[in-house]
Amino acid sequence: MSSDTPRLGAGLVADTLAAEGITHVFGLPGTTVMELIDALGEHGTVRYLSTRHEQVAGFMADGFSRAGGLGVCLASRGPGAANLAIAVQNAHDESVPLLALIGQVPRSITHRRSFEDMDVVSAFRPMCKWAVEITEPDRIPELLQRAVRTAVGGRPGPVVVSLPLDVLQAPAHASIGPRVRTYPPAPDPAGIAEAARLLAGARRPAVIVGGGGAGDPEAVLALAETAGAPVVSTWLRKNALPGGHPAFLGSLGYGAHDVTDQLVRDADVVVALGCRFSEFTTKRWTLLPPAAKLVHADVDPEELGRVHPPAVGLVSDAAAAARALTRALTPLIAADRARAASRTARRVALRKAFEEAAALPVTPASEGTVSSSALVRAVQGLADRDGVVLVQDVHTFGPWVQRYVHVERPRSYYGSAGGAMAWGFPAAMGMALARPGERMVTLSGDGSFWMVAQDFETCVREGIDVVTVVVNNHAYGNTRDRQRFAHDGRYHGVFLGNPDFAEYARILGGHGIRVTSDAELGPAIEEALAQEGPCIVDVVQDRMEGLPSGLTPPRAR
Repeated sequence: MSSDTPRLGAGLVADTLAAEGITHVFGLPGTTVMELIDALGEHGTVRYLSTRHEQVAGFMADGFSRAGGLGVCLASRGPGAANLAIAVQNAHDESVPLLALIGQVPRSITHRRSFEDMDVVSAFRPMCKWAVEITEPDRIPELLQRAVRTAVGGRPGPVVVSLPLDVLQAPAHASIGPRVRTYPPAPDPAGIAEAARLLAGARRPAVIVGGGGAGDPEAVLALAETAGAPVVSTWLRKNALPGGHPAFLGSLGYGAHDVTDQLVRDADVVVALGCRFSEFTTKRWTLLPPAAKLVHADVDPEELGRVHPPAVGLVSDAAAAARALTRALTPLIAADRARAASRTARRVALRKAFEEAAALPVTPASEGTVSSSALVRAVQGLADRDGVVLVQDVHTFGPWVQRYVHVERPRSYYGSAGGAMAWGFPAAMGMALARPGERMVTLSGDGSFWMVAQDFETCVREGIDVVTVVVNNHAYGNTRDRQRFAHDGRYHGVFLGNPDFAEYARILGGHGIRVTSDAELGPAIEEALAQEGPCIVDVVQDRMEGLPSGLTPPRAR
């Protein structure tokens, strides 16, 4: 677009988004964004969808980003912006790229406590990579394109852009620049050589792959095979590697098997690829042995040494570091075949122990309810099914998935490690729009789902074919289990009164199935997948159904 062609600011925002490859914007109408919504509607390239709550719009953008592309959400000033905060914070915690556009009061009435006025930049700065207010219409393309590059570049994360109403309404004369993406950094050769030397001399090596290293399982597995090392993923990154690979020993974090934790505790050299050593992954930073040598690769130099000082810190794309380390390690391993054979034998024994621990126990169900073991079998069937993507919310059933569900296909499982309840259902909505050829199936607790259940109507209205399995135990189950173990069974504020979620789905124009026995579960899942349009499968469990046997909640500290 020529800079000599006059364009209102709102239209220039729409043009810039289209030039950056944005295809969807999720939001809620409001006074300060009506010009922008109108411009998006007239543009035709970028699809705008209204939700019933800004939190849902933010989580949809998050899910869209995880599944492919950059997710964009939109909210009006003040309360609308505040409603987006939970999604922005969660994306920041999980390094998910996201662009949040927030309408702002006109510049002429700021700092007067005008209606719904809010200092957007100051409010969001602590929870995003960058927050900026565009105060000149001619700078819209420059700053908006910079916002996109910032969100997706380096360590990804959310960026918040404040757009005053008068800027959106004003004429602008500005050119849209080219779409620019930077390549991730490669590791330093001297650092790779030192890392290879450490790893070649290890007797009990371990590889940890996080979200930053989950995009190239072949590179990670090649390193693990060359080193004869077991490899584990960080919490809720189960699909970083194929679950059946002999080098993979599960995911760390809450619900991990003892053998998975212990192989890290016993390690003398740990290679960490794109991981930030979060609290749950590391059992509150107690997992890595102090004497172990750490090789840590991450695109963000601030992560190197934030928690554990590395013997070798590599500012690098995780997959590039894995490939370079494999090349450097290969001749060193060949020179000491006895050590290599010993490490491989150790890994084989560990994998056998892991497979034994991961065998699903049988749990009985009380009358009129579904057992957790039956639900695991049903979820495993979904995980094994081509074209199905599992999206796991924050719910009591999560540790069962962590322990007993195995994921083979890449990009077929997503879980939120940020802790935000209600993420799963809206994220699956965004993923369904990003990958329309696949069927998204959400696993939600009743507490999480009911926070965002109103947007099942959005699924019906917009034709978003999401299957939502509601694990319905009539409780905030995670908190209930903490009260069971830490407060001697004194239950306060954790039991819920729920509707028939299947009937609720039908009222809103979707499909609903209620399941009250193990025998009904398999046919109900098949029926849900056969439907066109959104569906809720209401899986009724006993209100005390909770954690797998032998697992207790982490203590509050």
